[in-house]
Formats: sequence, structure tokens, C-alpha cells
Amino acid sequence: METYSDTEQLILSYLRSHRPEECMLDKISRGTGKSRATVLKYLGILHAKGLLEYTFVGRSKLWKIKERSGTGEQAAPAAAHAEEEADLAALAFALYEARRQEADLADRLALPETIVLTVTDDLRVLAANRLFASLFPETRGLRDLLRPVDETRVDGALRSVKTGRAATVELDLREKAGIYRPYAVTLVPPPAAGPAGCVAVIGEDLSSRRRTKRDLEALLYIIRSVGTAPDEEHLLEGTMTGIREKLVPYLHAAVFTPGGHPAYATFEPSDDRMATVLPLVKESMEQLETAAAGPLALPGIGGEVKSALAVPIIEEEEATGAVLLLLGSEASATLVESLEIVADELASALKMQRLDRERSEYVNTLLALNRLSGILNDARDEASMLERSIEAVMGALGFEMGCVYLLDEADEMVPRVQRNMPESLRQMCLSGVFDALFERAFAEQKVVYITPEAPAYAALDEAVRAQGVRTVLIMPIKIGGEVVGLLNMGSGREKCYMRTSLENLSSIGLQLGLALERSRLARELEARG
Repeated sequence: METYSDTEQLILSYLRSHRPEECMLDKISRGTGKSRATVLKYLGILHAKGLLEYTFVGRSKLWKIKERSGTGEQAAPAAAHAEEEADLAALAFALYEARRQEADLADRLALPETIVLTVTDDLRVLAANRLFASLFPETRGLRDLLRPVDETRVDGALRSVKTGRAATVELDLREKAGIYRPYAVTLVPPPAAGPAGCVAVIGEDLSSRRRTKRDLEALLYIIRSVGTAPDEEHLLEGTMTGIREKLVPYLHAAVFTPGGHPAYATFEPSDDRMATVLPLVKESMEQLETAAAGPLALPGIGGEVKSALAVPIIEEEEATGAVLLLLGSEASATLVESLEIVADELASALKMQRLDRERSEYVNTLLALNRLSGILNDARDEASMLERSIEAVMGALGFEMGCVYLLDEADEMVPRVQRNMPESLRQMCLSGVFDALFERAFAEQKVVYITPEAPAYAALDEAVRAQGVRTVLIMPIKIGGEVVGLLNMGSGREKCYMRTSLENLSSIGLQLGLALERSRLARELEARG
């Protein structure tokens, strides 16, 4: 008989008792009181077991319990002798009865906050309830979960058990590297007629008791700060400051984007430091659950890093980043749960701010099109038209630098207009540093849009990134379906464009191409006239 962990049973119960439209990740998380990372993990486990299926509603998954068809009757195996057949049947019934009793005992021991297990005299695990198996998977001995300072206390409790008396001690058991959960552990000797050489262990989770009013107030303070931040910079800084002042006084912290770039950091993200922390950050984002590591050696970091936590920021069942904390002490499970709540709130706030930026940038693209139309309908001189056009587009879209390149009669790219281009970048353009991007724009005949999250950003010349350029936009200028030039712009801010915004930007290049064609035809007519 299949057995399930407490979290699995909680999720299955929720799915059975709610309408299909209420069975998306966010609603399941709120309804069960578990973080999105935890719920997503167990949804994947139940799906792998064949218990759940899902359908897509937009980008979100709608989960439901999979309907199982009847298994049908199995034909009884042919037996050579009736006596052998009877013996096999008796064994089958005995196995069934043992499984039924095991399932009944497992159900009775399925407690939400209490681990129950049987261990040998040397604390090797013989049997455990579902909660212990889910929290401490693949644990063979209870000693593997103890802090070194707690082993003498456990040994003292074992001596008491050998005299026939139960003993209770408070212990922190290691769930992950650097993360401990507090328990009140009672060791109970077997009854007189029971099996010798073993001990029952009953551990009551003390996490909820240790979550003080101050902890709850801290969470409320951080959540309010998240909801009132005016922009992403203040959002990240306010959240991490709230964590340091209200939850845990970390040594250093950072918030990473999906591509592994630090959007916020209290330490200099040098190559050697990134090589140490990025594997932990990427693990948390790939597994969609908090990752932890023991002592870390980080060059130039003040204080000994005894533990590191990477908490994923999850949106629509995907990691959109991670929060990294470097601590001068080991972490408690209560702290991890609080950080996961903060990460969920941060994910929602980041999504809202991204949507706001996308809407704002969409309006800016419409404004740029409108300004450009006015200029192109009025201007006739090509040089003046290009100068006024790039100034209007840069101003409407909020770019700090830009240039226009056009093909000459020899099909060579010639710079025609430049605005606010640093001398170093201007020389890079002339020396061919951007030739690969230009060739891409010509080949694809569509807008090239690059931010730090795009793979092409890493391929940019290091000198370009050193200039602080965080958004590159290259718009092909087209005449009759052919690219005749490029309008290039750069910004020190990361711009968020949705698909319709990029379509508007493509129209800028088309309009500019039509205006150039009209201007050239006018010049030809004048020359003939």
C-alpha cells in the first residue's frame, strides 16, 4: 500500500476539496500554508508517482488528481500441485495482512510535527514515520544529524534508557548542511516483552514554539517594505536591510538574477567569490528549493562564513532569481521558513514592478513612433532628418547614447550620426568590435535587444560592459525589404520590453527607411530637373 508524507497528503486533500480553477501553484501554496518552493517540489513528486496530472492555463499549470482506470483481475498463476498453490496463497494473505498492519501503523504515526523512529543502541535507524523520512531522507543513523556538542547529552539519555527509564533532551537535528531544526527528543526503552537492543525515539518539533512575536513582527515589517518600494533598487535594498535588521544579522548578502548576475550585493562580486557561491545559487534555482552549504572560504570577506543559504525566488513555477545569505552562525529551520516567505513576497513585488516597467516602456515606444512621424513628415534634408530622429527616439525611450550607421555605395557601414557616445565606444564601433552584432541585425532583419540576462550579453566585449552598458538596442533601417542601415542605442539601465514593444521598435526602423527612400528620390528628381 502506497504511503505518503504529511505534505503530500495535505496537497492531495487540498486538490480533492477545491474547484479546478483553485488548483494553481499560488493558490495551493496559500491554501496549504506551505511555501511555493515546497509545494512545487511535492507536486513534482506526486506527478512522478502518477498521482497527479496538469493542464496549462496560459503559463500556469492547473493541477488535478489523475483518474485511475481499474486494474482488472489478474489471472491466478498456474500451479503444478494443489499443496504448493495453497502454501503460496497463505503467504500472499500473510503478506497482505503484514502490509495492512504496516499501513495502519504508518497512518497512526503520521503526525504533522512529531518524528517517531526506532533505533539500535548505537542510534542506527531501524524504522521511522513518514515525517522523519521526508525531513531526513537517506539518514542511516541519528548521530549523523547531531551537533558534536549534543552527542554527550544523547549518550547520557541512552544510559538512562538502559536502566529502564525514558529521558528527554532538546536537540537540533541537521536537515541540510548548516540548517538545524529544534526538537524535544524523548528516548523510550522497549517494554519488558518487547525487542531487546532497540530504543524508541519521539521528537516534537519546537520550530513553531520558537517563532516569537518578534519574528512575526519582523516578517510583517519586511512584507510591508516590499509592498511600498518605489523601484527595484529600493525594493532589493529595503528587503535585504529588513532581513539583516529584523531576522538575522548576516555577514553579507546578495540577490541574483536568473542568469546568475548579482542585482544587489553587499560584497564585491569578484570572479573567485562568484566561483564559490554561484554553484549554491544555481542549485537553489534549478531545484526550486532552499540550498545550504557549510563553512565557506571567501577571499576578503570579513568574518568566518559558517553557513550559506540560497533561497529561490519563484514565479509561475520558475526561478526568477535567488537570495543569498552568508552567515556567521548555523541557520535554523525556522529562519529558512521565514526567508522562504520573504522570497515569495519578493517574487510578487518584482513581478509587479517588471510589469509596470514593461507597460511604461510600451508607452514610450508609442511616444517615440509619434515623435518620429512628426519629424519624418516635416524634414526633407537627410542629415537633419537623421539627427532629429535619433534625438527624438533616444529621448522618448530613455537611452543615453546612440548612433546611426548607413550603407554607402560600396556596401560599407558608415557612421552618419552619433549622440553622447563615449570616445572609447566610438573607437570600438570604428574598430569593428560590434561587427558581429551588426551582422546579426542584417541577417535576422529584426530588432536586436540585449540585456544582462541575454546570453549575447556575456559575448559583448569586456570593455563595453565596463562602460556600464546594460541594454543594447539595434534597430534595422529597411527600404523595400532590405536593411540599409542601423539605429543603435545603449543605456546604463536595464530596459524591459515585451513582444508588442519590440514590434513597435521595428516600426521605427521601417518609418526611418521610408523617409530615407523619399529623401533620396527627391534628390534624384532635383538632379534630373
